[in-house]
Formats: sequence, C-alpha cells, structure tokens
Amino acid sequence: MQTAELGTRGTAWSPETRLYSDGVVIGTDGAPLIVPPHSGLRRLPGTGYLDPSSGALPGAAVPTGDEADAARELLAATELPGRGTPYQAMAEEALIDIGVLTFANGAAVAAGSPYWRYVWPRDVGYMAAALTVCGRPEPAFAQLAYVAAMQEQDGTWQARYLPDGSRGVPDDRGLQLDGIGWTLWATWLWAGATGGAVGALAPMVRSAVDAALAALDPSTGLPRVSQDFWEMDLDEATLGSAAPLLLGLRAGRELLTLLGGPDDARLAARAADGAERLAAAVAGGFGAHGYARRISGAGGRDASVAFLLPPFAPADDAVAAAWRSAVDATSIGNGGVRPGEEWTDVLTAWTPQVSLHALTAASTGDTALAHRLLSWLDLRRTALGALAEKVTADGRPSAVAPLGLTGATVLLALAALDGRPLPVPPH
Repeated sequence: MQTAELGTRGTAWSPETRLYSDGVVIGTDGAPLIVPPHSGLRRLPGTGYLDPSSGALPGAAVPTGDEADAARELLAATELPGRGTPYQAMAEEALIDIGVLTFANGAAVAAGSPYWRYVWPRDVGYMAAALTVCGRPEPAFAQLAYVAAMQEQDGTWQARYLPDGSRGVPDDRGLQLDGIGWTLWATWLWAGATGGAVGALAPMVRSAVDAALAALDPSTGLPRVSQDFWEMDLDEATLGSAAPLLLGLRAGRELLTLLGGPDDARLAARAADGAERLAAAVAGGFGAHGYARRISGAGGRDASVAFLLPPFAPADDAVAAAWRSAVDATSIGNGGVRPGEEWTDVLTAWTPQVSLHALTAASTGDTALAHRLLSWLDLRRTALGALAEKVTADGRPSAVAPLGLTGATVLLALAALDGRPLPVPPH
C-alpha cells in the first residue's frame, strides 16, 4: 500500500490522487480490461460485458445474446448478500467485478490496472471467501488452487505473483507471512461450505501450517519480522502479520482434523499449541499497548486489530474496546478511515479498511456502524459502479477501481447483516 513510484501497491499519498480506471469489463482474451475514467462507457446490466450502445472500447469482448443471458442467470442464481436491500446494486457490481478480475486459470488479480494486475494471496483469500458465501464454490476453489500452485517450497508465499501461471513475481518485495493466514482461512471456509473435503488443497494446507509454525520465535511465540498489509519494511513484529497467522493456525488445525490422517493429527496438535502460544504473545505483547500496530507500541493503532474479532476470532471485550478506539483514531474528515494512526496522509480514505471495519461491525452486532460505513462506500462508487481503492478528501473515488479486496469484504459484511455471518475458527 505504498506509492506506485516505489513500485509498490498503492498510489501517491496525495489527497488529489486521480482515478486510474472507472472499472473493468471482460476482454476478448477473457482477462479484465480497464475502462478509463470519464469515458461514459457502461456494462450490460447484470454482466461484466461492455454495453456496445454506450461506446466502443478496443479489446472489449462483445457477447452473444446467449452469453449475456447466461451471465444474468448466474447472477440471479447466486446467494447474493444484500439482495432486496439498498445495497443490492453495490453487491451485484462487487460480485461481477470479482469474476471479471479472475482469469480463466483461476488467477484473481487485485485490480485491472498495471501496478495491481497481480495475484496477492491476501486479496485472493477475501475474494475466495466472498465467492464461497455467495454460493460460488467452484470459482472460489479455482482461485485458491491458483494460489496453492504458487506456494513456495517452504510453505510461504511471495507478496504477489504474475497471473500467467509462471510462478513469476513482479518485484523483490519478498515473502509476506499474512498470506499464510488468509489462504488457510479462506480454504477452511470453502471446505466447510462444500462438505468438509479439502481434497487437492491438502498438500498446500500441510505446508502452510508448517510454515506458520516455523515463522514463530520459540522464545517469544511471535512471528518473525515481515511486511503486512501496509507493505512497508519494519524491524519489529506487527499485529498485521501476527493476527492473520493466528487465524491461519486455528483454521489450519481445523482443516488438518478434517484430513484425518495420523500425521495430520500430529500436525494439528502442533498447530493448536502454536496458536495457543501466539495468542498469549499477542495478548501479552500487543495487548499491553492497547493492541497497537507494532509490538513496541510505537506508531499507534491500525485496522489490524479487527483481525482479532469476529469473523476472524472469538469476541473479546478488551479487543473490541481497542478496535473501537482504532476506528475513532483513524477516522478522517471525509467520513472514511485511513489504515492507521501513523499513516502520513490524513485526508484520503482507504476503502479496504472502511469495508473491513464494516465487516467487523456487522459481525459483532454494531449494525449502525456497519450501515454507516457501507452506505458511505455505496455513495462513493465510480460512474461504472465500482468500488475504488481510495476516496479523496472531497469524496471522489480515486486510484484503481474496482479493488477486488474491497468488493469482497463488502459482500462478507452484507452477508453478516443478512443473518449469515461467517463461522469463526474456535480457540
């Protein structure tokens, strides 16, 4: 989430960040094709296809009538969260966008624009979870299988991968431990929704659990230093890595129990022990500083405290109080939130964090906050209906659109409001 000039995820931290795309449509090659901002182009309702009557876009697929009808029928058959509510249009566009951002080989890219046209395991975890909740287990599996195929020999994942199946990476930002947690969590959700069969993902699960355990310091129980969703280098452990790893160990333990082999049982016991040690380290270390972002307490709070509450972890009053403080501390003038207290741009809102807090609110019973944040997002979509990565100080969508991570989290939040909250991995 740093600057594009540095070759990393986000865009410049200026409150005047421009909108790079209005959205995406299906290209003739089946890959996402960006729609430039202010183009006036539209999509055929209920589909990811360009509406030819709105104008031409080189490289855009032109569907047959049967193809357009099939897309609409698929959407109608989906267990869409928010259907019949004021959020239905936002939910439909978010789900369609996830489909357009997913290549035929299962590679789900963060966005269609060049700097984001890569597969981040953390983003895929959320998109696969959203597809699972929407009753679309087949594309969810395809996304998870692609990430599994990218897994490193030691069970970890690089920050991001090319979508061409080559296992190539676009830069040297290196391994990011939170990908372990998000992948295991999404796999656990998928397995639970499909009858408990882990199947072809079993080798990935075992390797990822081993990697999560290997990442923990034997003396402190904390994970080794790694970039988290901020994608910045620090010299100390962060909650943004520790909390997803805790989630991954708990979800991994449940997956190994489903696998049921003797070796799986032994690894599940180790995962349970590792999760217990990590949970104690998180509570005693990060908790001593009000669940600040850094283990030292420096830099204040950030959105990662939400990873210690439903739907990711059982409810906890102390964590809930810290989360509410974090939301208050990071709220900005345009009604959104910034990633954390030490984030230098205090004017621009980041939609992944807004949608994450909406999910936490919906999952913990604070429906008023969930509705406020979801309505805020809904009102700030692009002309094509996409959820952009950022919102400027004056309320304009900016950076890339759509961001699959935000759309996926919105769908999960809406499911919780519908009375279909995600299951929480037990302690």
